[in-house]
Amino acid sequence: MDATATRSRTETHFSRINHAMATEPVTLFAEAKNPALVIAVLRKMNAVYTIVGTDDAWSEIVVTTGAAPQKKQLRLSHDPAYYSGEGWQRQMNGMRDYFSRFPEAPEQAKVLALTEKFGFALGTICDPDAESGDERYDLLSAIAVALDAVWFTPSSMRDAHGRVLYGVDVSERDPEARWPAYTPIVPVSNTITNQALALKQRVFSELASLGFQPANSLPLPELDLRLRDAHALCTRLMALQVVFSWAAMPEHVGATALLEGYIERNNLRASMTESELVLVDLPREQAQSLYGNTVGWRLENMWALAWIAGFEQAPELAASQISDEVIDDMLFDFLPGWDDDAADFAASVALRPASAVIEMEYRFYCAHNAVRSAQMGATTVPAGFDPIAHGGAVHERRHALTWALAPGDEWDDTDLST
Repeated sequence: MDATATRSRTETHFSRINHAMATEPVTLFAEAKNPALVIAVLRKMNAVYTIVGTDDAWSEIVVTTGAAPQKKQLRLSHDPAYYSGEGWQRQMNGMRDYFSRFPEAPEQAKVLALTEKFGFALGTICDPDAESGDERYDLLSAIAVALDAVWFTPSSMRDAHGRVLYGVDVSERDPEARWPAYTPIVPVSNTITNQALALKQRVFSELASLGFQPANSLPLPELDLRLRDAHALCTRLMALQVVFSWAAMPEHVGATALLEGYIERNNLRASMTESELVLVDLPREQAQSLYGNTVGWRLENMWALAWIAGFEQAPELAASQISDEVIDDMLFDFLPGWDDDAADFAASVALRPASAVIEMEYRFYCAHNAVRSAQMGATTVPAGFDPIAHGGAVHERRHALTWALAPGDEWDDTDLST
């Protein structure tokens, strides 16, 4: 396509959209790293430009169009070292998070999947700001066509000619827009798949902001999981409550007779594991001597289950082990007292929606993957995060969340693979 045809097509396109586009910054993204091709395009178009660097390893190009006093500049920037650093992954995660918040549409899944393919970027600055029909758009289109690139703007993803592929206003999608050849095939008719992909990208972006780096190959979340009923969740939570109290709580706070009555009245032995039954069958003093220093991990399980049951403070990833404040609020304000009944407690809680629990569980599942990698020596967790001590808290919170979404599975049989 010659420059005249490109200009005509670009002007027609820009006449159909809000003129605010003229002031939007544009970044070009492509799959293949090919800075030399940019130079080749400029030479073919007889562009007037200066370059910092060599044809195949430049950092900046300034293109000048027009004649004085109406001269205009197009500045192109490129950092060859950027793609192998953490900044590139953060940028891609941020882009995915950004587009996942746009209106749901079939094109959303294609855009999110397309970001996984990008390996090359060109920053652009127009001085003065470009307007509809600006000749600098001819240059951007020609470069983008050669690279099979897309335009990224704050409001949309556009094809090589600047036509809207997907944006914040889905009605602006241009039916003539063409996707790059390397766009992954996505079952756009499958709404569940689209939602799962958007959730994965949102979670990965959040984890990246915290310093966690799970493997990109992790599967999409399952959005059709069922949540256990309130009675099963509450009796398991109460069983953990009494196991912790038996081994760690002073007699004057949780008297042995009260705990024994609490277990029997609510049939909590049925909600305990074999190892927990061994613990509560020991004399109180012996249980505290043997398990007092390790039973605290049960509090991490309890925090996640309590949150599902309506406890306000959500289990965290950035924190280390559960804080004293959360422990006090959970044990003494949220959970039932030793004279209370499991049926009454289950009837009083407001379980969170299954969708909220699925998202929280997937967040911990992905973080758990990063923790496991760190335990093998990889740098996949935040600075200062201990893969064993802090990672243990992630493991235990994830255990409770995963169990809650696996009705029929015993606690010790919960699938905690990553």
